[in-house]
Amino acid sequence: MYRNLLIILICFIGQATLAQESGVLLSHYILDHFSKGTVHFKSGGTQERELNYNSLTSEMVFMDNGKFLAIAHLEEVDSVTVAGRLFVPANHKFYEMLTHTPAPLYIEYTCTIREPGTDVGYGMKTTTSATTRMKSLIQSGGAYDLKLPEDYQPVPTHSFQLFKEGKFFPANSAKQLSAVFPDKKAWISQYMKDKHPDLTKNEDLIALVQELQK
Repeated sequence: MYRNLLIILICFIGQATLAQESGVLLSHYILDHFSKGTVHFKSGGTQERELNYNSLTSEMVFMDNGKFLAIAHLEEVDSVTVAGRLFVPANHKFYEMLTHTPAPLYIEYTCTIREPGTDVGYGMKTTTSATTRMKSLIQSGGAYDLKLPEDYQPVPTHSFQLFKEGKFFPANSAKQLSAVFPDKKAWISQYMKDKHPDLTKNEDLIALVQELQK
């Protein structure tokens, strides 16, 4: 045990495969490889690890002695920096900070799995078996592997959040932005007409949020 380490491990959750191995796919992790990062604790301490974020399990994961480990007790963590990016714990997961505006913009990474259903005849399929297999994959630690089984197709998704007055608010549309900034509703409407931003894209939403809070 690391006596001075405030990271409390959830569990040992599977044997690690080297990230450099040919053919490895990290499609359910947000970085294409584990990178050196720093965990910053509210106590003021820090710990360096090779980190990556698993969007399938919503956990910050690192490798230690050939094992996958996940950071737990997020209430003790202030933030995590990895690959020049900043993540903060919120709602039992991590959000990445995209702006340093008075009301910062964050992105939440998630991932679902698309699986082929089981053929039950008459040209019909059932997803019951697929759901059972997905639960088994997570329970066995397979969701932490760097490469999922070939028939498990990850579908990365994301959503945006604004942090204002101690709370997170959804920020995925002009309507949601207007709800967070009701006094800027007319400004947001005009910006949408003039700029035609695609609010599903990080860069477009970041530009809007930064301009909105000048």
